[in-house]
Amino acid sequence: GCKAQEVAQKISSALGKLNYRGPISITAYGNMNHIPPSVKKALFSTGVVLNHVHVNSRQYRLHIFREVLYWEDPAPANLMLISRDEGLASTLSDQQSKGYNVLLAHPPNASDEFVSSAKTTWLWSSLLKEPLMSSQTCHNSHPNIGTTTEKTQAEASF
Repeated sequence: GCKAQEVAQKISSALGKLNYRGPISITAYGNMNHIPPSVKKALFSTGVVLNHVHVNSRQYRLHIFREVLYWEDPAPANLMLISRDEGLASTLSDQQSKGYNVLLAHPPNASDEFVSSAKTTWLWSSLLKEPLMSSQTCHNSHPNIGTTTEKTQAEASF
């Protein structure tokens, strides 16, 4: 496991090890009713923005879809998604075609289509482990992409 107050730092560290630099904002989506108040407080204290949506609802995917589509940072910028929702694959591919560098942390049973919707991918369990060995846990399909000082937006879903 990982302590809630370490989540943002571990994500930042994982990105830094692959030369992603610059400010990071993290927004989490999910059923916040299932997260203890102490965990929510710890996440919030590290700058993680929490958004309550019912995970199995249409509202959930639409909320993330709108956030990603209407993200105000112009390309090139990094967009990281931590999710199991394979229905977002086409949205991620669309963002890549607009010039965004899409990063994805996914579960071990993710489909090839979902994994290929991003330029850089991780198994989500490896994202929170130390030390992150990029050659073992991360796939960067475009080796020249990664050195950047652009803002990174990380979207997480529970």
